[in-house]
Amino acid sequence: MGRYLVTGTDTDVGKTRITAALATALRVAGENPTIVKLVQTGLDPGMPGDAALAGKLARCRHVELARFRKPADPWSAALAEGMPTVHAEDLAHVIDGMHGAVVAEGAGGLAVPLNRAQHFGTVAALAKLRIVLVVGLRLGCMNHALLTLALCDQLQLRVAGAVLVDRWEHSDASYVADVRRALQGKIEILGILPFDKNEAASVEQGAQIFVPLL
Repeated sequence: MGRYLVTGTDTDVGKTRITAALATALRVAGENPTIVKLVQTGLDPGMPGDAALAGKLARCRHVELARFRKPADPWSAALAEGMPTVHAEDLAHVIDGMHGAVVAEGAGGLAVPLNRAQHFGTVAALAKLRIVLVVGLRLGCMNHALLTLALCDQLQLRVAGAVLVDRWEHSDASYVADVRRALQGKIEILGILPFDKNEAASVEQGAQIFVPLL
């Protein structure tokens, strides 16, 4: 049974597309996955969020566990609304109670804080989620990817692999080669998702990346 946390080298690097792509691959493989947005920030109540988009693209169940209006990390967003902060134990408990495969999506990167002492990596450790690292191909991504892997080692998280994403434009082949070299031997690069404005087509193509993993 596949249970994953899709995290990124930064915000807006393509995590939702990769979440949908992995869920699609699981569905095609005969699983009945649930997409879980652990914390949605930056949206008013009632507005469709990342979970709804990924669920629509993957044609599977989706759920959002917490939401705050401020476009910020969950800790800051909760404080801005005068709301209780999110706790990793509560999120992990909900995931543990779900049946079948789970594809959880964080917000930003693995170390983004939920509260004073916990972050999304804490959730992954408690819920035993395998990490899929989305590497948005732009300057700085090597550093962010390597720091994320260092945190995975510290928390003893299982890492399924990385997906390189041409999120904003077609990346220069030499830069992609540089990123691959920097990550070689540290994480399995599952594939690269080319730049494509068509979300549905991009998700279908991305699903093929995960076939060998499943």
